[in-house]
Amino acid sequence: MFADPEPAPLDPSPAAFDGDWADGLDERQRAAWALAGWVARMTVPEAAPTAGTHWLLSRVNDGHGPLLRLTVGVLESLGVYESGEEVWLRVAGAPIVLAMEAGAADLEEWGRRGIDVGDDRTKTFAEEKLFLTCPDIDTALWLLRQPPVMAGARMLNAWAAAGPFPFASRYRPEVVGRAWRAAENLLVDAAPGETGGERGFDREYAGSAVPVDLPAQRSFDADAYRAGVSEHDRLCRALIDHLAAEGIRAGAGLHDVLVDLAWLDADGRQFIAEVKSVAEGNELEQLRLGLGQVLEYRHRLATRGIVATPVLVVPRCTDRAWPAICGDNRVILLQGEGTPNWTADLRPVVVGVANTADGDVSLGRDNA
Repeated sequence: MFADPEPAPLDPSPAAFDGDWADGLDERQRAAWALAGWVARMTVPEAAPTAGTHWLLSRVNDGHGPLLRLTVGVLESLGVYESGEEVWLRVAGAPIVLAMEAGAADLEEWGRRGIDVGDDRTKTFAEEKLFLTCPDIDTALWLLRQPPVMAGARMLNAWAAAGPFPFASRYRPEVVGRAWRAAENLLVDAAPGETGGERGFDREYAGSAVPVDLPAQRSFDADAYRAGVSEHDRLCRALIDHLAAEGIRAGAGLHDVLVDLAWLDADGRQFIAEVKSVAEGNELEQLRLGLGQVLEYRHRLATRGIVATPVLVVPRCTDRAWPAICGDNRVILLQGEGTPNWTADLRPVVVGVANTADGDVSLGRDNA
């Protein structure tokens, strides 16, 4: 379910289309058609042969302008305004809630990007789905590229496609054909935007915020989540302040990889940090998760030619094996919020990091 999905191929198409599908459309309109077709091809099971029998795309006017709408079974699962000013989608909640509980879904980042998790008024799968609103098409595309969100979209559309489809008479093959072609031309091979740059991070750290209305799921502990967010933010700010005292600016994200913090040291070496809160009973789980995440981020950046030293930050670590585990993986482990300890832990790396020919990183001291 969390594997990278492949879009339905261009050929066979569920409907005929002409080569002039974009005539008369401006850039935002073309992007809206492309997103609608891309979501259909990425999330609807067996999309090509089931168009008109399990799903359809329609173009309607709901009072705010032309809206492209994806309907699967009895459920409207996507709406894209041609103006590009708003996109909404319905997704299965389970993958996202699980990712939230594991710390793999960054709701603070969602908030910074203007993504809203709202109440869904539809009754179909009422307790199982979430309603997400994005301010623009680029944000929606970014959100759908997050594995839990794509998994949720695919899961919900698979459920809906297995049920009744009472809208066959509304099927317009020319709408599906145009969007199907638009997705091929504009989005299928599009790569995430490259950012980052001379500062060593994408954007200023903006802090953590918990949505007022969190998703109502039986397995989701809102109080524990809020406490974790608060501790995460406190650790981030403590590290930012520590680096600032050394004359180093830190920010969030790097080349569209969602690292918690990133910075360049005085010699221009790149660092990335994954920050993990710890609650009673989950220390080992959080350490394992944080180590896996920061190693993933290092790998993704290395594929883009960026050599980064990974740092894992936790409020405490009682298992004496973990400094060695991190050291074996060339990851710096920072504990607590104390500047003296962090200075001692980071300083050998500032002196001793060397970039190897294969893009890996070696440390001057084995226990750094």
